[in-house]
Amino acid sequence: MTDHNNTHIHLIITGGTIDSVFDPRSDSILINDASVVKEHIDDLIRPHFKLTQKIVTLKDSRELTDHTREDIISAIQFSPSDSVVLTHGTFTMATTATYLQAHAARIANKTVVLTGSFFPIKGFSPTDASFNLGFACAAALLSPAGVYLAMNGKLFSPGRVAKNISEGRFESI
Repeated sequence: MTDHNNTHIHLIITGGTIDSVFDPRSDSILINDASVVKEHIDDLIRPHFKLTQKIVTLKDSRELTDHTREDIISAIQFSPSDSVVLTHGTFTMATTATYLQAHAARIANKTVVLTGSFFPIKGFSPTDASFNLGFACAAALLSPAGVYLAMNGKLFSPGRVAKNISEGRFESI
């Protein structure tokens, strides 16, 4: 077991389905104008660690650019904890994980775990959000420094994971 600052996880929020709501008027999913992730973890998971957050953006991950990814790296560098959970949309999560891995020297000594969900936290039942968040938090506290992607009960390495849309999960490649 790695002994990070084992009492603190810093959330970095970027949007995606996990932080979205269903709009029955338009039959679509819309990104919230404020994150609900920290509140969800505090209220439902009731963690035994300090939890702080930084919102980088609230966008569909298909709208993220390398400029946004640079903002994410900056947020990781200045994180008050070595254990970071990065919420992200599933469409480009693997791309961002690979980008972070390519810039790993800039975020050395941090454990960064990207996660998200296929269904929003609020307004969908069932949702994979709670499980993925809990799993990502455990991975952030227990894994060695590096970049990981945590989805569907598995911890993946950047560059070795892809989203399988038809199966609704991430898989090793």
